Amino acid sequence: MEKRKVLSIREVTSTNVTLYDILKNDIQDIATPEKEKIEHRRLPLNMDFSEFCDLFILFGSYNFKKQNQQSDFVIDADNEYIIKQLYLYIKNDTSFDGDLNKGIMLQGKYGCGKTAILGTYTLLHNHMILRFGIPIPLFTFIKSVNLQELLMKQSIQSFTYKPLVIDEFGRESKTIQDYGNILRPISELLSVRLDIGAVTHGTTNFTLETLASNDFYGAMIGDRLKMMFNFITLQGDSRRK
Repeated sequence: MEKRKVLSIREVTSTNVTLYDILKNDIQDIATPEKEKIEHRRLPLNMDFSEFCDLFILFGSYNFKKQNQQSDFVIDADNEYIIKQLYLYIKNDTSFDGDLNKGIMLQGKYGCGKTAILGTYTLLHNHMILRFGIPIPLFTFIKSVNLQELLMKQSIQSFTYKPLVIDEFGRESKTIQDYGNILRPISELLSVRLDIGAVTHGTTNFTLETLASNDFYGAMIGDRLKMMFNFITLQGDSRRK
């Protein structure tokens, strides 16, 4: 930000520049680096959608092989829309069907491929960062149950800033008893991450309405989930064989 002479209120009122103009210029200068910081979180994805699909199939199939699954990743009528939305999201394209400043929460039935899609996205994202030395953080892909265990052993601060992909969101216990105290580690983490604008994605079998119910996180956290995520439904039944 260009350094300007610091003026007192009395000096401001004695010049032709209005107080409004000075404050407006100040906040624009302050906000510009923050906007650039958000834009730099995205991968420089210089390829068309067909090329992205080819890569997604290759990385998705490799991801299956790592899990000792012999099938190949397939893009079909049920998941093509999701793959296209991921492509638009990564490219920061305004035709993305949602809010580009929020994370993505894939919602759908058990086994319909949510974990495979965001797992592949994580794999591709991290590979590009390491391969080309892109100065943005790697994604951490972790199941909600495991995340909660780590939050209890370590601290919320350990997971405050790093980009997270939370798999099976909502499957963990919502409260934990700790020496007579009731703790809500995941809820507390989400609140902190929303406040600082940390990148968070996830998968869930539950709708936003269910997650916001008293049986899950409650209305307050449910409202924050609405602010954090684009809830996108993956169509189709279980692909597990």
